[in-house]
Amino acid sequence: MDSAVFQRLSEVNQVLEETTRAHRSNFFPRKEIIIPVVIHVVWNIPEENVSDDIILSQMETLNRDFNGENDDLSNVPNEFQAFIAAKGIRFCLAAEDPQGLPTSGIVRVKTDVEAIGTKDELFFSALGGSDAWNPNKYLNIWVANTGEFITGFGTFPEQVEAEKQGVVVHPKYFGENNSKNYYLGRVAVHEIGHYFGLYHIWDNNLNCDTDDGVQDTPLQQHAYEGCPVYPQSSCGSMDMFMNFMDYVDDSCMLMFTQGQMERMVQTIEIFRPSLMEPEVSCVKVAENELNNDFVIYPNPTKDELLINFQISIAEVGTLQIYNSIGQLVYEYKGVIRNKMRINLPELNGGIYFIKIGRKVAILILS
Repeated sequence: MDSAVFQRLSEVNQVLEETTRAHRSNFFPRKEIIIPVVIHVVWNIPEENVSDDIILSQMETLNRDFNGENDDLSNVPNEFQAFIAAKGIRFCLAAEDPQGLPTSGIVRVKTDVEAIGTKDELFFSALGGSDAWNPNKYLNIWVANTGEFITGFGTFPEQVEAEKQGVVVHPKYFGENNSKNYYLGRVAVHEIGHYFGLYHIWDNNLNCDTDDGVQDTPLQQHAYEGCPVYPQSSCGSMDMFMNFMDYVDDSCMLMFTQGQMERMVQTIEIFRPSLMEPEVSCVKVAENELNNDFVIYPNPTKDELLINFQISIAEVGTLQIYNSIGQLVYEYKGVIRNKMRINLPELNGGIYFIKIGRKVAILILS
């Protein structure tokens, strides 16, 4: 690591340790923290172009795991139950881009650069990647091929220049997926932990004399992988290998501690305060079905359809197309938004019905 970067990170860590220690006795989130997110899907082959469904599953995982709402918290050993962090940080897909225009919070870029997640080109549209949105207002997450050995990485405060700040995750391990070990979306949870100032929970020197700066994570000599059987011990105490900041499989990664949550909130307040300002609206997860009038064009059409609503929306929902005898021939689940473009499957010409939420329109295919 560059010596100047190492010095900056040391200074950041010192500020966080001192601030967290000073506020430990009266810590609580000062207000609900909601972080607007933009997902940059930068893909070279179709398998890397993750679906909206996978993206939404990742957002659900983030909100569960950063708020102590994951069902598998019951698997945390009794010894550590009292340290589990409660509600702290929530995430939403951004419904406005940096120009204030409606968006789904998802950017898709086809690139000719192989394994772009390992290269600086990732962060620059002109080089085949995707430019970061204002990192003072958005958490930028790039989903891109990081090669055979890297699942992802997150940048600490002040570690890199603004256009590279954020998190990168390999598409194989993003959201709920089919990988063997990292299939629950917790690679992103771990890397966002780094983005919010958390270190790994083990001792980098392997001699139990350094710490992660968090009081309620026990000293630990080394990283764990796979799914260890509890208990495991080192440095004279039981190891909290089920922490999100260890290297175990997703199914055995279960918790942040309250101390870690304190440190993350302090990181946001000190080093990323603009993320907390409610300037960017969120894609909504509607409790009820969408009930907004829409128009479709061109109509008739053949293979492409554009949709616009009478009011500006960006909500998670379902779009369905039925043929004239009521058979479902196309379905999209994801973010429904203004000026939405749908690439239709190959269908016979005729009259169809397009249904979004509780509204239906006639679609004519030529």
